[in-house]
Amino acid sequence: MKQVHFLVLAIIVLASVPAFRAYGDGLAFETLPPSMIGTVNATLSIGTSPFLVNNTQVGTQLNMVLMDVHTQQPIPDVTLDISGFKGQTPVFAHIFKSDSGNFILNFYPATLGQTTFNEKGGILSSLFGQDSGTYDVKGPVFKNGGLYRFKIEVMTMGAYDNQVSKSYDAGISIPEYYNLTINDPQYGKNQVQIIAYYDQLHGVRYDQATKFINFTMPFDWSQKNIGQLTVVHQEIRIPRTLGVLLATKYDAYVNNLKIPDKLISIDDYSLTSYRIVHLILYRSDVQTLLSEQNNPGNVMDFALHPSNETGFPIVQFTKNAQYKVDLSWYPAVILPGATERFNFRVVDPFTVNSTVPPIPYDFSVLSGGNRIIYHKTGRTAESPSGNNLSVDFPSNYTGPITIAFENLNGSSFASTEFQTTVSLPPAAGSSPRQVAGSAVPEFPGGSLVALTGLAILAIILSQFQTIRTCRCNS
Repeated sequence: MKQVHFLVLAIIVLASVPAFRAYGDGLAFETLPPSMIGTVNATLSIGTSPFLVNNTQVGTQLNMVLMDVHTQQPIPDVTLDISGFKGQTPVFAHIFKSDSGNFILNFYPATLGQTTFNEKGGILSSLFGQDSGTYDVKGPVFKNGGLYRFKIEVMTMGAYDNQVSKSYDAGISIPEYYNLTINDPQYGKNQVQIIAYYDQLHGVRYDQATKFINFTMPFDWSQKNIGQLTVVHQEIRIPRTLGVLLATKYDAYVNNLKIPDKLISIDDYSLTSYRIVHLILYRSDVQTLLSEQNNPGNVMDFALHPSNETGFPIVQFTKNAQYKVDLSWYPAVILPGATERFNFRVVDPFTVNSTVPPIPYDFSVLSGGNRIIYHKTGRTAESPSGNNLSVDFPSNYTGPITIAFENLNGSSFASTEFQTTVSLPPAAGSSPRQVAGSAVPEFPGGSLVALTGLAILAIILSQFQTIRTCRCNS
């Protein structure tokens, strides 16, 4: 499931920009542009992935390889002098060696003591003077999440007596997890999880009256810092049982300024019990926010809540990325005892707005306990206006529902699901707009807007997480 999370996140990120690149401060990996080191045209690839240390602690693995651009092979006998910083504070400095040119650095959080370095490879490796390039790095500094910056000096390559000089800057984001308990009158006690990739958060809270989730992150708004960052990434995990926070789209704010919808993406594939809302701000977006503030201070104040607007059609890709399903329904607020009119199209994801030829499908509406409310086996229509179905909802059920499309064109892998809720009828005197946010569907239209050419890249990106790198002067 974790790999699915990375795959979907990679698709979301790649689909939001016009060309492939690597992202950082919590997203992917990067292969730096080639440059001459001595007589060799070389490039440094760097990426990270999390690993579970125990039930409560997460470590971060840093993967690096110095590669010959011509042969596309790792360069052997590499020595790296790496210095680590948290903010402006130095946290460690150490020399690492790898006979193969591949480096794996496992960063473990520790409760007490100094930062320690242990090269893995066993007694025989040390006896024969071999360097595996795999190290366990443990220290209290890695107990806290946030952005860690590294200065990487290439000292040798090709042979340990072949001294060179090349400098890189890099950074990794160690995730910080925050749990926010929400006790809603209708949906009971639920726990929202917020994951920060850039820096530690504080002031995490929920306003039940406005449905706002708020949190604050330290941030340096100087032009120097903005010029160095790649992306600021926050992840909000909302339980599927918390219907009050399910919406067609979300509104998000930074320092009371509304950010564009394109910076808000939703992932309903990765986790069974949660949907994930990603807030992804690139350098240009942060620069725009700076231009709209007179005195931003030294923080980013985030606020997120379900939008009162609907965003039909909702768009989902099938799990095998073979089809894209556009779904709408009316009325937007699903109430017990109501008849809902659903409209859907099965679209070719590689052709803009192209409905596929008629194919068989299974359509189901399931209650939160997976009880079948409605099921139909059919065949999609030729009409570009899509397919229409009417579903009568029971008068005695409120809560989460799943709208499932399965066995598209006979393939068990061509399936997708939409989660939403059946809400309590509005209180007397309230307007439909006042209750819309509590019952509208989940996925905002256009949040996964392009897939062409991205599948292979997404699979590559799914192996990595949380990285930012930039090239420095030799």
